[in-house]
Amino acid sequence: MFLRILISSCPAVGHLLPILPLARAAQRAGHEVALLSHPSVAHLAPSLTLLPAGPSLEENLAEVMRRSGVDARDVAIDETEANARIPVDFFVHARMDLGAAAARAAVREFAPGLVVADAADLFGPYTAAALGVPWAVHGASLPFNEQLAKFFDVAAAERVAQEGVTLTSPVAYLDPWPDALLRPSDVYPAPRIPVRAVPHRGEGAPWRRTRRGDRPTVLLTLGTLVDDPQALGGALDSLLELDVDVIVAPHVAGDLGDRQPDPDRVQVAGFVPMKDLLDSGVDVVVTAGGAGTVLSALSAGIPLVVLPMGVDKPMNAERVASVGAGRTVTAPGEIAAAVAEVLATPAHARAAAHVAESVCSSYPAEAALDRLLEIASGRTTIG
Repeated sequence: MFLRILISSCPAVGHLLPILPLARAAQRAGHEVALLSHPSVAHLAPSLTLLPAGPSLEENLAEVMRRSGVDARDVAIDETEANARIPVDFFVHARMDLGAAAARAAVREFAPGLVVADAADLFGPYTAAALGVPWAVHGASLPFNEQLAKFFDVAAAERVAQEGVTLTSPVAYLDPWPDALLRPSDVYPAPRIPVRAVPHRGEGAPWRRTRRGDRPTVLLTLGTLVDDPQALGGALDSLLELDVDVIVAPHVAGDLGDRQPDPDRVQVAGFVPMKDLLDSGVDVVVTAGGAGTVLSALSAGIPLVVLPMGVDKPMNAERVASVGAGRTVTAPGEIAAAVAEVLATPAHARAAAHVAESVCSSYPAEAALDRLLEIASGRTTIG
């Protein structure tokens, strides 16, 4: 039986990209798939029907800034109520205030039989409850601890109740984090389906590296949420103290300021699909610690140096370091020493390869989708 499946995501690259393999598997299986999000991310999934609703990432950030005077990107999420307040305002109150009505109208017209929502997205569970259809979580980030999850759950239930809707429980939790990086304390809101993390692959022609020398290659990317050109430039300056080649993937042009790096050592790639970057012969990835970059690198067995910058990134960095698959630093100037240590210590690459094996033990997208559809239809349960 073919379904209409709704993918609901916050309009941020790191939230949407991890769900796309599942969406494309659903399309290949003959299901009709639509994306509920802001048009600013539509280019990432041109084959999906867009249901436009809600604010852009910039509009959402501006609304939280207007209400609180705080940049939500700078807040590290932890179990304290004070630090949870800004993320709750961002993902729950501001986003619902700016887009709940449009989301409900768009989903009512599409009439999905199943909703899959990114773990931070409230439009998905809200519209699924309003229509009375099953929904599942796609958890790109590690699950919140019990106290933090409670803050979000209470706020979400109260805000959705203002729309005359009572939230329902998800039928499953699609988890791209491999067993090797999990802990017994990780708590899931629904039965877990381990889904294989894969680096984002674009729908156009692949990006190719223009040249490659004999030196080790370091990929430098701070992701798409970190807005700190000074940190990116400082990281590049630190790396160039080493005898390495560097691929820099800034999110927007101009993030390197007026630097004119030596083209024999540095290639500025811009915003390129992670699969293409990792396939270009990368030995170490330097990152701000976003889940997508961390999982992509480790799925390819590449160790990391992480400069965690806000939100869930410190938690991601800690998991990487705990299994020996990389190093964590606290400032851009520390990156060169950390990269040198990772390159000189084979144990880091071995640990990354071990995580890659764990990634491969998770369900590929097609099998995860089959499992989800069985559960959503009530034909099976997860033991």
